[in-house]
Amino acid sequence: ARTGGSSPRGESWCRLLGILIPGHPDTWRYIVKIAYADPPYFGMCAKFQHYHPDGQCWNFIETHRSLIKRLEEYDGWALSLHLPSLAAMLSECPQGTRVGAWVKPFASWKPNVFPAYAWEPVLFRTTPKREKRPTARDWVSANITLRQGLTGAKPRAVAHWIFDILGAVPTDEFYDLFPGTGAVGDAWKTWKPREFDVHR
Repeated sequence: ARTGGSSPRGESWCRLLGILIPGHPDTWRYIVKIAYADPPYFGMCAKFQHYHPDGQCWNFIETHRSLIKRLEEYDGWALSLHLPSLAAMLSECPQGTRVGAWVKPFASWKPNVFPAYAWEPVLFRTTPKREKRPTARDWVSANITLRQGLTGAKPRAVAHWIFDILGAVPTDEFYDLFPGTGAVGDAWKTWKPREFDVHR
């Protein structure tokens, strides 16, 4: 799924917050593509009744490896996962991949799990360096969603934080690879970069 795209103000946005490409005849690159993936977590495919019409089971690391390679085709990307799979998933990522944290003040408590899992990692690669990029923290605090139609649906605050840590700007093209309820795509439509001011 894809949301976002260019706008009539694309050139002015990108000349302020554009990407510098060394040696490229056209110094400013106007459209940047970013992606977010929220697949069934590694080892938890049964939770979704092993629904994989493409034939790839999410219990296999090879499936996640293919997804990461696909994400690398974008200028910036983020990937949600759960804490038990962090080591395995991070080992499949290219050097320089960062780990962000979604901290959950209110979280579901699993029986016989001590201590409780109350944060969730997000692997991410930021877009190439842009001028005047606002600073973003590598963590966010937000409660889980309840009764949103799909298990694991991400809150709008988490989606907005992901756009922040990717260094996105409003003229970027955003691709939600696992749209689910469409909540992340909807969040993109309402998001504005932190402290963003086109006149600065």
